[in-house]
Amino acid sequence: MPGGEIPQELRDELRASWQRYVDLTAPLRPVLHGYCRRLTRDLWDAEDLVQETLVRAFATLGSLGHPVASPRSYLLRTATNAWIDVLRHREAESEALRGVAADPALQAAPAPNASTPGSAASMSSVRSVREAGTTLLQRLSPRERAAVILKDVFEMTLEEIADVLATTTGAVKTTLHRGRERLRAAAAEDPPVTQRPLPSVELVDRFVERFERRDLAGLLALVTETAQVENVGCGLEIARAGEPTRFQFFVKAIEGHEEWPPEFRPDATRMERRLFEGEAIVLGFVTRGGKEAIEQVIRIEEREGRIARLRGYAFCPETMRALGEALGVRVRTGLYRYPTPAPGKFY
Repeated sequence: MPGGEIPQELRDELRASWQRYVDLTAPLRPVLHGYCRRLTRDLWDAEDLVQETLVRAFATLGSLGHPVASPRSYLLRTATNAWIDVLRHREAESEALRGVAADPALQAAPAPNASTPGSAASMSSVRSVREAGTTLLQRLSPRERAAVILKDVFEMTLEEIADVLATTTGAVKTTLHRGRERLRAAAAEDPPVTQRPLPSVELVDRFVERFERRDLAGLLALVTETAQVENVGCGLEIARAGEPTRFQFFVKAIEGHEEWPPEFRPDATRMERRLFEGEAIVLGFVTRGGKEAIEQVIRIEEREGRIARLRGYAFCPETMRALGEALGVRVRTGLYRYPTPAPGKFY
């Protein structure tokens, strides 16, 4: 790779390999999503864990020195390890923030503005993360939670759980017993531990209003210079500071996908802002054959009143269906990737 550049041929090969992998793992996605949702107890965190699991498993396949005897166990084991890493990261962050909150110098400091470390907003964030970290310590360990879910929800045998957790059946029995004892002692369900910043309703409404006017320039003006726009699991576009970018996500949302087969071309589209668990999100409604349903869900991360990150979930069927059920709206979904004629190929 002269000059550190990645050849287009390699990117094409990787895209084709990834799409083949997505196709092959599609039958396992409902089970994987259900497991991840039980682990995280949050719809968005579950989809994040699904995607992290798929990427990790894909990256590891090329270095495995043995066949994958059970793809389901392979994916569930990868998800378990990824979730343990998430909790370790959260606990490390919580520990660091506890130290910041206990620093006498910060406790005695005069009240600065809200954007300064140690400010009221900053300390509120510290308390939130600290409380989340403390709560985690009072609940099941990641392996205990995984073992209980695999046994009681997915009804896996001790041998299958041992395979997923890379341990012995004896260790699984011990883990299950300890986990169930802690659950009985807790006598209450775990609340979600996610502390995510929410976009303003005003920004989301501006996005919807400009889409409804088919105002491409207006939509592009809403994003920051270093924004990320993503169809989760399918495509990612990243802007570079100082360079105007025509995100294809916006272009295709307005102009349509002429490269897709006729059956994927809609009669009409519209977007609508809704609230889900206190978060303003965008539902993309599509009419086909006179019937309207959501085929896209968009979440926005805000920075200084603009879009710093946009994520579309059109190719995350399990998340889409769960959201539709929660909101009481019809969902039309099923694809895990762009409808190309063959992996890596375009029309």
